[in-house]
Order: sequence, then C-alpha cells, then structure tokens
Amino acid sequence: MKKHSILTALLIGTSPLLFAETNALIEVKLFKGWVIKGECGFGNLAIKNTGTAPILLAKDAFTFSSFQLHARSFPNKRAEYGESEIESDYQMLRSMEEFEFFNLLPGETHVYEGRKFLLPARAPFSEEMRFIVSIYLGKGFWLDSEPLTVKGVVPDSIEHVTTLTDVNGSRDLVTVTYKNERWLYTKLGGYYTDFPLSLTNKIRVEPHEAKGHYKIWDGDKPIVFDLLQSLIREGPDENNVLGKWTRERKQKAEADNAEVRRKKAEQQ
Repeated sequence: MKKHSILTALLIGTSPLLFAETNALIEVKLFKGWVIKGECGFGNLAIKNTGTAPILLAKDAFTFSSFQLHARSFPNKRAEYGESEIESDYQMLRSMEEFEFFNLLPGETHVYEGRKFLLPARAPFSEEMRFIVSIYLGKGFWLDSEPLTVKGVVPDSIEHVTTLTDVNGSRDLVTVTYKNERWLYTKLGGYYTDFPLSLTNKIRVEPHEAKGHYKIWDGDKPIVFDLLQSLIREGPDENNVLGKWTRERKQKAEADNAEVRRKKAEQQ
C-alpha cells in the first residue's frame, strides 16, 4: 500500500473576557488532505485543557459530535449556522439525566474513541476549501480552531464494488483513486470516507457474523467492517488509520495526564 497523506493541525481556542480562564489546545487529525465533490471527510480530536477552569464535555462520543462539535466554513457568519438552535439543543441535552458530562481538568487531555467525527467543508466545492472546528460550551461560548484547508479534487477513478441492502436501505461501496491513494467510500446520497486501500488489490465483500458487519478483502487481507458505525472492528493498521491513531494518541494522553496529576499531588 502506498503511503497515504495525513493532515494534522494544532488548534488553539481562546475565550472572551467572561471566560478568560477557559481555553484549549485542540489537535485535529484528518487522514487525507483532499476531498471529492459531495464528500464528508473524517477525523478525530485530542483536546487539551490549557486554561485554569474545567471544560465541560459530553462523555459519549456520539453525544459530543451531535451537540458540541461543529465544523463550519471559514470565514463564516455564525448566524448562518443557527446558533440559537444550537444553544436550545445544548440546554435540552444538559437537562436530561441520561446524558453524562465530565470535566476535563486543567492540563489534561481527552481523546474520544469509537466514532468518526465528520468534518465537512461546508463552503461551496472548490480547489481549496477552508473550515474551522468548534466546540460549543453553552451560552454562546465557543472554542474555535484556526482554519484548516482541504483540496477539492476530481478523482482519477470511481469504481463500484458492491451494493449492500439491509433494513436501513441500500448503499453502495465504491473505491476512489486519486494520485497514489485509493480509499473505500460508502455512497449514500453523498460520499462518506471509510478507510484507505492498496492501490491495485482486488476488493471483495462478504457478510460477516455480526449484524451490519462485513468482511472486506483487500487482496488477501481481511478487514471486519461495521457498516452501521462506519468503523473497522478488525484489520491491519495500514487500513485502520482511525483506530491506530486513536489508540496511540489515547495512550500518550493517559501518560501525560498521569504526569499532570502527579505534579499536582506534589504541590498539595
């Protein structure tokens, strides 16, 4: 497999005077720096609290991505994104006991697991698209990133692999090749990036044991893919780029957090 591109951005969110001690360093990992028309790219985050006040975050990754994580074109006008609706949804979330939150303490880092964060460039498709990643903390307060840039490209090829049908309807799996990269996509209205593939191997798909799981063969390499969650459950790291990065980044965060806690204990 040819080496795929990785785009990493270290992003700093700052606060207005009312929240002068709330800020964060946000590491955003995008697994490629290009998109095709109609694509929602994906990534993951490491959030480090660099302020002196705790940062309240949803514990569950799905809840976090649904109510606190937002990607918007840059430059943007917040009014275009329904900030009042975002606040209303957030307050509803906070009022419901079944949704858990936790405080990310000063100096500590958190990495979400078990979910892709879709980070669409909402600007009209073009050769260069810029967007920001924001975390909403309620009452109109955001931690905003600096801009990220992705390229809009015309792929060298799009090849149909198979059509999968279940209780949720039908969707197509296709391969998209651009220069020295080849990726599996799910086509369902738009294009949703799944994971990188070798450039030339034949791709085969067969049902797997669990509901919604399929075994995808990249040549002679089996990959167990959860179609409903759009996640690799078993497979080589060269295909499971999201899982590999998340696992390694979480290990580093845990080690860093242990050191932060040790220093705090010594100071008490």
